[in-house]
Amino acid sequence: MLAVGLAAGLVHPATAADSDVGLGSAAGSSIAVTVGDTPIFQSEVEAAVRRVAQGRVLDPERQARLTAETVDQLVDERLLRREVEARQITVDEDEVTEIITRMRGQLADRRMTIETFLAQSGRDETSLRNQIRLELALNKLLLPQLTSASLEAAFTKHRRDLDGTLVRASHIVLRPDPGRGAEALADLERRAARLRTDILQGTVSFAEAALRHSAGPSRRQGGDVGFFPRHGVMDEEFARQSFALAKGEISKPFATPFGVHLVRVTDLKPGDARPDTLRPQLEKLVVQDAIREIVTRGRQTTPITYAPGVPHFATADPGSPPGPRTIVIEPGP
Repeated sequence: MLAVGLAAGLVHPATAADSDVGLGSAAGSSIAVTVGDTPIFQSEVEAAVRRVAQGRVLDPERQARLTAETVDQLVDERLLRREVEARQITVDEDEVTEIITRMRGQLADRRMTIETFLAQSGRDETSLRNQIRLELALNKLLLPQLTSASLEAAFTKHRRDLDGTLVRASHIVLRPDPGRGAEALADLERRAARLRTDILQGTVSFAEAALRHSAGPSRRQGGDVGFFPRHGVMDEEFARQSFALAKGEISKPFATPFGVHLVRVTDLKPGDARPDTLRPQLEKLVVQDAIREIVTRGRQTTPITYAPGVPHFATADPGSPPGPRTIVIEPGP
């Protein structure tokens, strides 16, 4: 367990709790977002963005995406607080003080004061206490969900990701013309979809299609890239897509920084790790799923209003595939 417990780190440290310390209520601070009847002030958003940017100068597109991500995290944090309040979960302030005392000792071992640590992250002790208070409340809310049944279900659902399974895959990668921008990517996705249809209909084999069309060096081996684990070797999206496939199945087209891919899983080597050796990872997965459920339900039932000019993400359609989210900036009056 981490110092704060199960929920430690699930509340983003760059965005958590500043509204509770009076930052957002400073004179002249406008409201950026309203979650139910709770405001998120523009000053909160700007302070959190500064903490994440750490002095970097970003181009307008990256600045808008960072702001949208920050707004997203602040909205999630408000929704979690609403859930905690609705469940009437309280936290003893002595618990918060105990954790901060422990942190002081850990930092002292590294020859650092907590004041220096907080200054480097652009925060103060009050906002830290608020973050710890929320995480402790979430621990109380989520601990009852860590049952043997929920851990076993998480293991079953994520077994390939956790037990050391290796997947062997072949792929076809189509690389865009850098000069054509987003239009080139859409064209490649359509081309990859046609190739997939041809392969599934038996017009061409996967190996032949790889040799003719793939831009990767593996085309000479029919696209074969060998065995690899879920994490740490392949691009995350490539590994995620591959591990979601059954043996012999061909993925739908998907994009990574290297291009647009089709993947076929050709072999599996099952891992042998058991649930009792993976309890910390399984607890984290159960808690993440529970947090995601709270936030998703909150977004469906709580009115969320964005002020004009505030970058935020468009609401995704249920079941839409993972990928870059669309940023929306409502025009002013």
